Amino acid sequence: MDATAAYNVYAEQLFPFKHGYPLWHPEPTKHGEVEIGDVGYFREGGFYRLFNTTRPREMQQHFGVPDHYTPFVVNQYLLNESKDVIKTQLTSRSVKTVDASGNVSVSAGSIEAIGGGLKFTCQRERGAFLFVRPAADSYQMHQSRSFSRYMMTQIDEWYHFATDRLDLDLAREDIIFVSGTVKTEDWGLGAFTHQGSGGEISFQANVGPFAQGSFNFNRAHMVTSGAEWRTKPLDRPSSVLSSPVVGLIAAPESEESSSSSLASASSLSLQRTQSGGRKDQSVFLHYYKLKTRWWRNKVIRAAAGPNDPGHASEDEDLEEGTSLDMSSGGAGVEQAYDPVGFILDYILDYMLEDGTQADAAIASTGHLYDLFADDVPDDIPAALQKLQPPIVFVHDRVAALACAEWAEELDDQAEVVQSARAFQKQKATEVDPSFDEGDTNAGDGDNDEPSKADGSRQYAGADAGTALLMDHAGSVPCIAWSPDGRYIASGSEDTTVILRDGVTGGIVHKLEEHTDAVWALAFSPDSKYLVTGASDRRALIWEIASFSIVAELEDCNSVVQTIQYSHDGKRLVTSSVASTDPPSVATPADFSVRLWDAKSGALLNTMEGHTAVVMNAVFSPDDRRIASCSADYTAKIWDAQTGTLYRTLEGHRGLVWSIAFDPESRRVVTGSEDMTSRVWSAETGEALVNMYEHTGGVWGVAFSPDGKRVMSASSDGTLKLCNSYTGEVEYTFERHDALVNTAVFSPDGKYVASSGGENEVLVWDTRTGISLPPMSGHIDKVTALQFSPEGNRLVSASDDGSVRIWVLPEVEG
Repeated sequence: MDATAAYNVYAEQLFPFKHGYPLWHPEPTKHGEVEIGDVGYFREGGFYRLFNTTRPREMQQHFGVPDHYTPFVVNQYLLNESKDVIKTQLTSRSVKTVDASGNVSVSAGSIEAIGGGLKFTCQRERGAFLFVRPAADSYQMHQSRSFSRYMMTQIDEWYHFATDRLDLDLAREDIIFVSGTVKTEDWGLGAFTHQGSGGEISFQANVGPFAQGSFNFNRAHMVTSGAEWRTKPLDRPSSVLSSPVVGLIAAPESEESSSSSLASASSLSLQRTQSGGRKDQSVFLHYYKLKTRWWRNKVIRAAAGPNDPGHASEDEDLEEGTSLDMSSGGAGVEQAYDPVGFILDYILDYMLEDGTQADAAIASTGHLYDLFADDVPDDIPAALQKLQPPIVFVHDRVAALACAEWAEELDDQAEVVQSARAFQKQKATEVDPSFDEGDTNAGDGDNDEPSKADGSRQYAGADAGTALLMDHAGSVPCIAWSPDGRYIASGSEDTTVILRDGVTGGIVHKLEEHTDAVWALAFSPDSKYLVTGASDRRALIWEIASFSIVAELEDCNSVVQTIQYSHDGKRLVTSSVASTDPPSVATPADFSVRLWDAKSGALLNTMEGHTAVVMNAVFSPDDRRIASCSADYTAKIWDAQTGTLYRTLEGHRGLVWSIAFDPESRRVVTGSEDMTSRVWSAETGEALVNMYEHTGGVWGVAFSPDGKRVMSASSDGTLKLCNSYTGEVEYTFERHDALVNTAVFSPDGKYVASSGGENEVLVWDTRTGISLPPMSGHIDKVTALQFSPEGNRLVSASDDGSVRIWVLPEVEG
């Protein structure tokens, strides 16, 4: 191990904070962000995934899974999330932080101080620091015997998969099993590795409003050659798996575009995802490791059957199942600082009273933190030798520290083990209405069927009057309620579209033709057809009655981002993004709006004129016009019959996120990154009302059904209702505690619903400004909302993979 390597110094210095193993490379790799259940290895301060054990075989991406792969069954009781575990920064004991004003130690909750610049000074030979924005959250699986057992039964398969299939030079003890993460959106980190004393690194951190590139560092000076630092790569999308890229910006040609505004535009990457900023940067992770004696070749039998790979009773004692080869394997990757490895070595060296030793050892970061509850020592091996903690055999000759989970008798009777058909289904605990916590068979794989005749499912934690639907295996970025109220459709990153009963939420049919993430869908006005658009560059028209594809949009060579039926149901309008990132010569950026025949899928018109990605395109209520908005700072009005440009709406000084017509088709409203929303004449293109009410970008706008009000949702965490003729603010809704990335009016205009802080759904009475009780249950960002046609129910979708149907309290029967 190169003890002076920056990534090793960084890990060694920050590991004692008990957040897990510090990653020198927190950004997602080409395999995606770090997740609980990942199997992989460390290399030069980064974690590299082989596969994720919680996903079914068919959902594994990239390089597949072992031949005899069996998914891990997660006990939902053990999964826990903790908010804001790192407020702003962490520094090792040897590092002092000075802000721009010269004050020592920036307040843990003050991000503004970072905006003024920071200086990190190391007072000893080694030190490390990390700062994050926003506060980092912890996602962790508490220590579990089933987690450890699963690793013991599968490690041999993992090792042969890595070395034989992937041709990696790994030893068995190089393989780690991730049990927790700490994530944020943006970060900066560094390590002092010098051999002399003293040294400093100064940063200027310009804090922007979004995760992508929100820290812009300039190294002012570094008074030592023995220090290194990193920041989040600007060329890496904040949510690489969350949405199509929407940040391809061509520079406007107007003279008003200053150099600074152009720089802002191009550095946006403006990676606004379907759900806003996403914490996908893993600054720490928790993990398990297993190590064996190289000279042994003993076989261990395990009780992981096809229906229960992660759970065995105390009496079974791992008697049947897969085998574990006790040989250590290859030479392995270059060794990194590995605190868990210290425990493994201690266990294998531990001499029992009869003179024997364990043949294998298993340990985790949690075991080490439990052992050194007060303070993690700098020299862990020496501390272990001094403390001499006892070990416990967890099976045959496999041992762990006595402080591990086996030493604390968990109540198996209370465990609920659910199906692992889909990795996102682990984010909620499925419980039958007649569930008895004393029933040890609850959640057995054989019983993983809908508990109600209508196909809907009831889950622990669901509020009264709420149906929680967990049938997707990935984030759900789009939902739609059919105009007749009979169906709800949801599209997911798992490539499927699920058609549900509009009353019960039960599955009617699963549409599985797409081969990549589904981003857009819409019902026809007569509710007989559904159109879907996905990252596979296909847009399909489905007949609901037969669940069959009746047409495909021809020559659809880009990723469809938005799609809408005309009000007469005869045409479709779409906006798209490039099918590759970045665009290539073969697949150039798509800045067009396209009009299609809704029956045949034939392309009727391609409307070109925008010079950057088109964020949205909508029909006017009378179907005479189409309005579009773009990252080129403009909105445009088009003739819906001929496709010719009718008006260009100019005046915004930032990307235009959203656009909508009023009920009479006479006005449009736009929302922009320049923090304004504007009402325009659709006939003349004249700006009628300019509203400067927000302090952050305006991501969503809409007219009320009567056209008298305009709603605007902003990244400043507020939702505002303004008079659409005067711009006067009537209500400001401020209980969001986070950016508002989606908001909708009820059909009668009496309510407005929005995403809120803590992943809640908030509903407000537009007549009184009073909020209804928050609707809680989602455990990740709310991505989409829609009211039922009658307006008494609301459906929400989330990055947690779930869809929820809510009954509004006021009309709940």
